[in-house]
Amino acid sequence: MEDELKILRWLCDEAVSREERSRLIESHSSHAFLEAEHQVVFESIQALFPRGPISAARLIGHLTNRGFPDVDAAKYLPGPRA
Repeated sequence: MEDELKILRWLCDEAVSREERSRLIESHSSHAFLEAEHQVVFESIQALFPRGPISAARLIGHLTNRGFPDVDAAKYLPGPRA
């Protein structure tokens, strides 16, 4: 499940090229994540990605609109860079 978290963080990381993230989304589109929350977050990322950067506000808003207001979206976003 740690690998799933890494994938989701990578998808939210604007430092990674859109092309690479797009390929990863496509390759995981039929994947069933082991952790239910990870599946929900992936589906939101998949919906948000074509519309621009995935910020905390956008991810939280999308998750809340889908009925998942308690998901800690911050853990899926890249941390501060050194």
